[in-house]
Amino acid sequence: MKRLANVKMQSMFFMLITVFPVTLLISGCATLTKPTWPWSDIDSGQEENPDDESSSVISSEFAPSNEDFGWNALKGDTIKRRFKKIVGRGPNESVAKDALSEGDDLFVQKEYKDALKKYHRVIDRWPDSAIEEDAMWQVGECLFFTDQYPKAEDQYDALVKKYPNTRYLDRIAKRQFVIAQYWLALDEKSHVPLLIPNLINRSRPLFDTRGRALKAYEHVRLNDPRGSLADDSLMAQANAHFLETEWLDADYYYSVLRAEYPDSDFLMPAHLFALQAKLRAYQGPAYEGGMLDEAEILADQILVQFPDQLKSDEEERVIRTRAEIAAQQALRHWKRAEFYAKGKHYSSARIYYALIAQDYPKTMLAQRARTQLNGIEGLKDFDDNPFPTLTAFLNPDSLKEAELDAMAEADALIAREDSTGESQPLR
Repeated sequence: MKRLANVKMQSMFFMLITVFPVTLLISGCATLTKPTWPWSDIDSGQEENPDDESSSVISSEFAPSNEDFGWNALKGDTIKRRFKKIVGRGPNESVAKDALSEGDDLFVQKEYKDALKKYHRVIDRWPDSAIEEDAMWQVGECLFFTDQYPKAEDQYDALVKKYPNTRYLDRIAKRQFVIAQYWLALDEKSHVPLLIPNLINRSRPLFDTRGRALKAYEHVRLNDPRGSLADDSLMAQANAHFLETEWLDADYYYSVLRAEYPDSDFLMPAHLFALQAKLRAYQGPAYEGGMLDEAEILADQILVQFPDQLKSDEEERVIRTRAEIAAQQALRHWKRAEFYAKGKHYSSARIYYALIAQDYPKTMLAQRARTQLNGIEGLKDFDDNPFPTLTAFLNPDSLKEAELDAMAEADALIAREDSTGESQPLR
């Protein structure tokens, strides 16, 4: 009996400690209510921040979300939003509008330093909005009119990155284009070495004024590829490289302009300057001749594409350049032919002498090539293989050096014609 009574007492005690907390939670208790966190929504009946009468206007960016909890709660942006909310500096549209209006008034009065503070307040209090977009533009304008061109250019670029389709895109392109022109002119007038910082003139960058100018030109084109100044900036960038004898870079930007802006007013000048850049980038017969081949094709293209636009002196210059290219091509073949002739590899030498006589008949080397070709006619190649029988046995399918060279030359000519899509160059 005592044992049964003990079991009943234990069962009643277990039910008591189990059911009582559940009943308490269901019935409600003032001490167990959910706490109100600083970043949670403000109840309609709760007293608002006395320092900010309009703090009830909250942007969606600062609304609490699941991303504000867990590991995301430790992110810098989340902590910053919560702190600003706690101290009463949360997003507020009416405060931002008032600050924008005050900043505009100061801007009209040319009080740019005070206007900057107001515009930064707008960006801080109502982000991701059309009001912020206007404020970011005005910040760039304040920096521009106070001659702080590096900061202004950075601000314009930041505006385009955050709002790619901003309504200020055309005006931003004009500002960046003017800044790039100013920096190039300033660097030409008073050049500062690359590693020496600029600590005096705030209108020029801290380092590398010319490099920042070229980057500003690039921003104009990349931010608005179909804008009115896109081809202008590309041409200015190419010309800057051309003037510094950076032929490969100049040729690259001229080729981009020709490919992406076929309706540009700079199309013919881009062809002419690119022809000169390619010719100057060629380093001689001992080096790779791809640039010379491209110049040959481009010269023929200029004569065909711009017959009515070329002036008489420009046409004569292109024709002279075309003749110079032909002479350089003939010289390349002549050097190879002489190399093989000295080594008594007459089959290979005859190939290159024949190419000179056939492809470049108007050059000075053409007649000499014919003479040399007649002089080595019938001569057999010198066999420098000490064991020809053993070589033929071990490698019966081997080709002579002349045959390999001829095949490589033919493949190169075919590949060049196929890749460019151009017809046979004018001879």
